[in-house]
Amino acid sequence: MCRQDDPLTELENSLKKLVTPDPAYKAFREKTTRLQVLGLRLPLMQKREQAGFSFYQKEKKDILKEWNSAWNRSHIHEVLSLPLFYYRRHKKELTSVHWKYLKNWIERVENWEHADSLCYLYSFLYERYPNLVEPTLKQWNRSKNPWKRRASVVSTIYYASKNRKAPSIKTVLLLIEPLIQDKNPYVQKAVGWQLREAYKLWPEEILLFLKKHLLGLPAITFSYATEKLSKKEKEILKNQRWMYRKKKQK
Repeated sequence: MCRQDDPLTELENSLKKLVTPDPAYKAFREKTTRLQVLGLRLPLMQKREQAGFSFYQKEKKDILKEWNSAWNRSHIHEVLSLPLFYYRRHKKELTSVHWKYLKNWIERVENWEHADSLCYLYSFLYERYPNLVEPTLKQWNRSKNPWKRRASVVSTIYYASKNRKAPSIKTVLLLIEPLIQDKNPYVQKAVGWQLREAYKLWPEEILLFLKKHLLGLPAITFSYATEKLSKKEKEILKNQRWMYRKKKQK
């Protein structure tokens, strides 16, 4: 039971008041998570978060504690999205203290939406505190938890941009290579996604990496990883994979 003055009560009640019948969307959202789903659309939730809550008047360290408490106690999907929206807006204020809390949020992740929103924040923390964050990413890379393995690669580049400081290609590939043949589809997509983004930064090196692992890449990984290749280069790689499989079937 939450106290009436508990910020979690405020968060949950504020979202419940916004609920309107939208059974199709609610059913769609429920397929992606085991958490309780209210069926609120993202723009509405983002607008509500931006409007503020009573604890926004507190010091930043206390706001972090309130968000941490809400993240760890709520069982409503949309409530767990609120701190991710908040820190996305305040990403420039993320510090090593935030990492101390946010790195533990991965323990509650069980859907790709929360996973990737959290990885977006991790990517900024990694950019600022590589020596602090990287050891944890390497641990997650070997975890039995697929969301940690996904985070270990998605939190490095996220989206390649001239406004972001990318890690070294050595680090990126060091985290990707052990997961090349991962059986989890969300990890497979993550590996492909990061290879695609890495290709934007280091096209020659990543093309060589793709050729080296060409036959071991799952189909979904290959599809994502080759999105930015030229049509000609992609066809060459696809034909090589096809010829190998054809020979194997004989």
